[in-house]
Amino acid sequence: MNLGKLILGLMLIAGVSAHAESYVGFSGALTLPQGGGDLRRLGGAMLRGGTYLSDFWAVEGEVGWQENAAELGVGFLGHWTCWDLYDRFFGFSAFDPFVTVGAKGWIGKSGEVGPSAGLGAFYHLGEEWSLRADAAATLGVERAVEMVYTLTVGLQYVF
Repeated sequence: MNLGKLILGLMLIAGVSAHAESYVGFSGALTLPQGGGDLRRLGGAMLRGGTYLSDFWAVEGEVGWQENAAELGVGFLGHWTCWDLYDRFFGFSAFDPFVTVGAKGWIGKSGEVGPSAGLGAFYHLGEEWSLRADAAATLGVERAVEMVYTLTVGLQYVF
């Protein structure tokens, strides 16, 4: 049932992205759980894709591959560059900070799922390529209440 909702969400994203700027990226990922759950520290890789709904907001999905676990996530990404205060101090620069909100889950031994929020930044290498770094916190509510922190660094392509 959850897989059907994920597929429906990805189809919606694909339909919206047909007329908007979209992106895809690949990152190295580190998962750092805190609390009493079964999830343990994991390293792996993550694939992200999304589409911009406006100059400020993007909707994105992510799939992560880790030792004995897989991560799935959906959410929104909001750029700070639309804020007047940010523009006054920094203007246009290669550095582009953002916030993320959504939900993440891990399929495997633990099965943690919950709401997620994070901070990150792009460093634009050009019109299409960017370096991306993220730090996110997910509240695991499926089994045992625990926080799961995720750190990712990678490369993103806009098309």
